[in-house]
Amino acid sequence: MSQEQKFIQKSPSQKKSFSELFEFSTLQYYTLPSIYILVFTISKLHQNYWIGIWIVYTLIPLCDEMFPIDLKNPTPEEQTKLEGQLKFKLPLYTCIFLDWFNLFYTLNYLLTGPEITFLNLFAFLVLNGNLAASNINISHELIHKDDILDQIMGTITLWRNMYLHFAIEHIYGHHKHVATPNDPASSRRGQSVYQFLPQTVVGSYASAWKIENSRCLLKYKTEYCLQNMMIWYTASYFILPLVFLYYYGLVGMSYFLLTVFNGILYLEIVNYIEHYGLSRKEISPGVYEQVNITHSWNAPHRISNYLLFKLQRHSDHHENAYKPYQTLCTFEKSPQLPHGYTVCIIAALNPKLWMSIMDESIESYQKNGKYVYNEKVQKQILGFIFKIGIVTTSITAFGFL
Repeated sequence: MSQEQKFIQKSPSQKKSFSELFEFSTLQYYTLPSIYILVFTISKLHQNYWIGIWIVYTLIPLCDEMFPIDLKNPTPEEQTKLEGQLKFKLPLYTCIFLDWFNLFYTLNYLLTGPEITFLNLFAFLVLNGNLAASNINISHELIHKDDILDQIMGTITLWRNMYLHFAIEHIYGHHKHVATPNDPASSRRGQSVYQFLPQTVVGSYASAWKIENSRCLLKYKTEYCLQNMMIWYTASYFILPLVFLYYYGLVGMSYFLLTVFNGILYLEIVNYIEHYGLSRKEISPGVYEQVNITHSWNAPHRISNYLLFKLQRHSDHHENAYKPYQTLCTFEKSPQLPHGYTVCIIAALNPKLWMSIMDESIESYQKNGKYVYNEKVQKQILGFIFKIGIVTTSITAFGFL
């Protein structure tokens, strides 16, 4: 069934019966913790880590196709009710605990467990790196909040991923300059992900220094002071790997750094797809229109939205940065990605395919001012999902032989 048909053919009663099942529940947000538990189980019962890759990049996209899309918004009254509920923070905190546990569990397994084949080692590294990246998303949710515990938990997660400067640049840089040439974390139309990655990694780090130096200069009359957080953050990037080297040796440090690399790579590819080709109007030299719901790509795909704690409702996040994930809304006037992030992340690695799909999506959105179903784009993306499914299923099956 096409996306357009999903928008049109689902009757109100059908939508209501399905959505009411999880309307004020947190069960759906334990999708990511469930994947962690799966990793532990695989390592105990079988060394085929491609099962995890298959679930993330084949089963979840298929479920996104099978389940009704996630269009229901909480009412203002429901948002107020949802905001103050601690139970919605528990899945976030659970993931942070599992991430640290998984790091040391898999590290010890790698060093002391049975020998792993090269094919399974590759899946082992990719899967655990993806899990680390998913927790950067959780830190993103937490650092936007005023609660001191949320701030601490978000910072600890960024520290584990050696990306502490993200807390500075994302809030005070990216949210201010998004969809303008001044934002290193916004991708331009026609820019491949491989061109974007050095721009965002180097540019975001430099931007964080600039922001923090300005803060210290204003508050302490000097950039060079102990209150400059970038000094401590940068020092930690050298100290933390040395700690792993001391306790776990070169192999342990290398594994840790590979999860960090994978996590940062995954995060920045997400940044790439979230704002690709979208720009704010320059109303006077160097001054741009206010950020609104048209400056970020959304994806209403249900299961990947649960997996990523509603990150795919990105337009509302940029217009209302401090809203908790469970209260974020989706809008008809926001641009819509052709599929959820788990598909778009892989598609972005193929610039020819990505630009073919997204350039047509941009032109359609600019022409119509809203999402309009495009059969050509959907055929391309479904064909891509099918190919990924064939590859991951074949390799997973081979792992059982």
